[in-house]
Amino acid sequence: MTPAAVFLQRLGHRAGAQASLLRLLRQPALRALNPVVVTGEEAWLSRTCTREGIACLVEEFPASRSLMGRLFGNAAFAARVKRRLQDKTVVLVHGNDHLESLLALELGRRLGVPTALFLRSIAMGARDFAKYRCGEHALVAAAGDELRQRAQAWAGSREIFALHDGLEPGDFAPPKAPPGRFPERLLVIGSPLELKGWSDVAAAHARFGGALKLDFTGERPAALAPHPDFRFLGRSEAFRDLVRDYDLAINASRQESFGIAALEVLAAGVPLLSTRVGAIGQVLTDERYLASPGDPADLAARLLALARGWPGCALDVAAVQARIRDRFAAGRAAQRLVDAYRARGLIA
Repeated sequence: MTPAAVFLQRLGHRAGAQASLLRLLRQPALRALNPVVVTGEEAWLSRTCTREGIACLVEEFPASRSLMGRLFGNAAFAARVKRRLQDKTVVLVHGNDHLESLLALELGRRLGVPTALFLRSIAMGARDFAKYRCGEHALVAAAGDELRQRAQAWAGSREIFALHDGLEPGDFAPPKAPPGRFPERLLVIGSPLELKGWSDVAAAHARFGGALKLDFTGERPAALAPHPDFRFLGRSEAFRDLVRDYDLAINASRQESFGIAALEVLAAGVPLLSTRVGAIGQVLTDERYLASPGDPADLAARLLALARGWPGCALDVAAVQARIRDRFAAGRAAQRLVDAYRARGLIA
């Protein structure tokens, strides 16, 4: 039978956690482990895995922390997945975030193999870390330095491993030439979650005098009233193509564990005005394009300064891309993960 490493990811739409997992699984170091993705829905992740020859199972995920999940739902899920994997020799089970932790532990127990876990959500707190038994995995890898430091305080003597997400050559496109006039319509990346700072962008827009139109990459959150200058685009599976339709994007997140979407924008060749969160400060070093998180006045001031100085204040996107390639390559991240598996005896 074929040895295999199993990765659990409940949600299947295109978002940071799913895209980052897929990039890792595409790399030769992890493809050699014959990865199998188990996801909870037929969506972008399952379709892309199938198209690229990565084994994928769609199986309904229980609410693992609910009473029903703890009584029998988690065990039933693990039993179903184990039956579907009977033609493979599973060597490892890896959850893609803390919400998959309990299911990874149960599936690993039934299969008699070690388990690993990514920590990706900056919204996770100490209670979540404990409730989802995150510290019980043989390897716990945090996607960003800030999250690793926080989790290490909760984990005691258990080491939390830092593994930054990475991009692939296909994520990059030539930098766009800045238009002669400041763009009238900007792309705002993120999601309706409060931590993504869309309300800060709306407040900055008001300070800007309204002479600006904004497109948001998601549905309108209830906290934001409809506005004639705002469009909400929903999810896009072709994120790079969407980004290339704009000449400037905004990332207003208040917190990020890593912030892969911001790096994707810059890799796509589009300048980005971003808050100083996650890994962005390691590659975007032009202070004119960096704002304080949770500070609409600072965000508005940066926008106004860019508009007044345009196009003479254009970002050197090529230099930013070079730093991304140097520091955050998916191939190196995948090899580092496999080395961590081996160092801990999880795989041969």
